[in-house]
This record gives sequence, C-alpha cells and structure tokens, in this order.
Amino acid sequence: MAPRRIALFADGGFLAHTTRVLEVGRALRTRFGHEVLFCCDGPYARLLTQAGFPVRPVYSVDREETLRLARRAGACDLRWWRQVAEDSVRSDLEAIDELKPDLVVGDLRMSLTTSARARGVPLVSLTNGAWTSRFAEPISVPDGHLSEKILGKKLSAALFPVLKRLLIWYWARGFDGVRQRLGLPKLDTMYDLIEGDLTLLADLPEYFPIVPSPPTFRYIGPVRFREALPRPKWLGQLSRDRPTLYFTMGSTGDARFFSEAVRVFGDSEYQVLITTAELPSEQFAQHSNIFVEKLADGDALMAASHVTITHGGNGTIYQALGQGVPVIGIPTMFDQEINLSRVEKLGAGRRMRLRDCKGETLKQAVESILHTPSYRHAAQKLQRRIATMDGPTNAALHINHLLITRDPLAVPREAESSWAVPEPTMPAEPLLHPIAG
Repeated sequence: MAPRRIALFADGGFLAHTTRVLEVGRALRTRFGHEVLFCCDGPYARLLTQAGFPVRPVYSVDREETLRLARRAGACDLRWWRQVAEDSVRSDLEAIDELKPDLVVGDLRMSLTTSARARGVPLVSLTNGAWTSRFAEPISVPDGHLSEKILGKKLSAALFPVLKRLLIWYWARGFDGVRQRLGLPKLDTMYDLIEGDLTLLADLPEYFPIVPSPPTFRYIGPVRFREALPRPKWLGQLSRDRPTLYFTMGSTGDARFFSEAVRVFGDSEYQVLITTAELPSEQFAQHSNIFVEKLADGDALMAASHVTITHGGNGTIYQALGQGVPVIGIPTMFDQEINLSRVEKLGAGRRMRLRDCKGETLKQAVESILHTPSYRHAAQKLQRRIATMDGPTNAALHINHLLITRDPLAVPREAESSWAVPEPTMPAEPLLHPIAG
C-alpha cells in the first residue's frame, strides 16, 4: 500500500496525551512510511515539532479551565460547552479540509467524532478503557465530590449511579446544535464523544478491564513516552545502598507537594529524585540528597528508584509499572483516583488522599511499601505483562489495517493475539468527564 496521510489530534496542554499521539505517530511513520501530521496546540505541542513532525494548531480549551472542570467532576455551563463544541468542530473541519487526511486519530479530542463523520473520514480513538462505555469496574463517588458534601457519604453513594448517567447524558448535549447544523444525528451520551470507528485501548486488560465488546474495541497495551529526554548527570552518582524515591506530578499534579516531600525527606538517608514537568516548584539545591530536573528520562529515574510517588496520571502509572516499581499516588482529579484504585486492587501500590497527605504520613506509606515485598512483586508481575505489549506498534498495525480494508471489524493477523476481548454484552459505565491525566 502506498503511504497515506494521517492526522493525529491531541490537547497540547497535557503531557500524557501529547506524548501518546507522538509515540503512535512515530510508529506509523517508521513502520509503514505514512505521512504523519499533528493537529495540536498548547505548551507540549513543541515536543511534536522537536521530533520532526509538522504541527497545525487547532482550537483547544484553556488548560486551566480543563483542570478546573476535571477537578470538579460534574456539570458545566451548557452555553459555554455549546460554544466550545462549535469552536472545536469548526477548527477540526478547517484542519481536515486543509490537510485532507486519509484517516484521523484522536486522543480525547471530543469534537473529532463530529468533525470526522461530517467529512466522511475514518476515525480512530486512542484512549483508556475507563473512558469508554465498556469499562467493567464499578466507579465510586469522587473523593470530596459536591454530591458527598451536600448529601453525605451514604446517600451520595446510593444516588451516584443515577447522577453518573445524568452527567454522561448531559455532556453530550453541547454538541446537539453543531451536529444538527451538519446533518448528523444527535448523540446519546458522552461515550459517543470519545469512541471512534475503531477504539484502541492503551491499557493492560487486567489494569483497565472492559466488559465483553465487539472487535471495534481493541487492547494495544500502554503507550509510554520514549522521547530521548536527557539522563541527568547525577544519575550515575546515586548510591545503590540507599533507598531512592522518585517524585513526579506530571503536568496536572499539585506542585506544592514537592515542598512537603523535601521537608520530610531532605537531608535524610533517602535519595529523592524530582521531575517537575515545568510545574512551578522551589529550588532544592540546598539539600545534598535532592536531585531536581524539569524533564528527564523517566524510565531511567524509575529504574533507579524503589518507590514512585505521583499524582496518579495514567502515563506515569504505566511508566512506573513498566519498570516494576511500586506506586504511591496522591490524586488531584477523578481519573487519577480511578487509576490508583486499580493500582491498589492489583497490589502494586497505595492511594493517599491529598488532604490527608502530610509529609509524616507519606513517610509512613513509603516505609510500609519498602518493608512489604508483595508491593514490588505485584509491580514486577505487571512489568512482565507490559513487556509483552508494544503499544505504539500495535496501534500502528490496527490503524494501517483500517486504511487498507476500510473495515473497522477487520483485524490484522499480526495483532490477533493482543487485541481480543469477549463477545458483546451490555456496557458498564465510565468516568464522568474526560480529564487529561
């Protein structure tokens, strides 16, 4: 097959979503020679340019506004959301008309299900199982959710399934007007804003399990950032005889926690590694056991560590487990709570509530993990599973096969063993609102 043109859309305001499409784009270009273009805007879009890809800006919601909505895990002003839908779809259509791609890939670009179908372009969704209508695990009331504050824990827990269904329906309503204008049918729920003609799940099946589903839903395995980020000069100076902790809050965590961590672990027997992802943070050079970088080779830092302390973003979780390192998570958003609930259930780490997470309690959690071998054993078991799945390559195989066959039900022979899920049944319920983790 001659090389085709593929446009990948993502929100450049968030590191995890930007780097995930970057890795898939690399695999499409390297393995199949396709012409790969990115439609993205925001501070992390520069990573795409630095990797040598063309980048066309598209409209995106301001990063801080997205974070505000994500932390609230509830409804929004519907007038505002309708305007976002109009602006996003307009921007998508301009990009599609200009670039004329043979296929588009979206990583939580909710407008793309409308834009791609308006132009008749095949759409592949790159996401996680918990964002889809197929997620198999029960979802509890978010920690500190408004419903819990108003109704109390017991009543809120009882009514939360009803509230979820209402919110999932509500978030689809912002697209009613633009879809009617484009001659497209009304969407049923928020799931329709996320799932594509083909939905690729960047997960391990045991980490984010889904209910029996049709073959348009396929596991590809985690897509981890492989950018040639610098290995810090001090990495080779670390002692193997001292416990080493790696702190990273991704691009959505609470940077204030770095100060609390340094207060407790500074000038101690621990070696403390910190990457800030350019979040604002203090300078900790006065502590000889504290090592700080903005961005660095996360795999190398995790491989040198005994515990990773993180906000619980999906990319960071998979990066830690990919190195067999247990996780302590301090979530600040609902999707991170889901990630860390799965880590706890699989025995590979612990979740802590931000409001309870003082330095002393964190130190107790660290010591508990260091002195309980089962945490590392569970993380190493998942490490072995992750090593069997090449997420970017699997994604490229499925995308290329869709380009060849134009049939989202057709499965490439090379990937048959990795994608399969059972036959269809009734779906479970996913998260309330897409959050960049």
